Amino acid sequence: MIELILTLITLSLVGTLIYLFRYRNKEKPKVGVKRNNSSEYFKDYIELKLYYGSIFLIVIGIVGLLAIVIIEIIFI
Repeated sequence: MIELILTLITLSLVGTLIYLFRYRNKEKPKVGVKRNNSSEYFKDYIELKLYYGSIFLIVIGIVGLLAIVIIEIIFI
């Protein structure tokens, strides 16, 4: 159980650090903007995927921790 809690805390921490250092005070990455080079589309897609991935890690970590807390409260 301790390993699961530490894993969820780590997921939330990694997602938070990615979001803070990469996207703080910036708007969501744009995708589908007209580009001259096709490799720039790939870079835009990777940026958007990392943005949503960081938010997903934060949400999964917090939801998992809340679920553990609720289960512990019910069964104690």
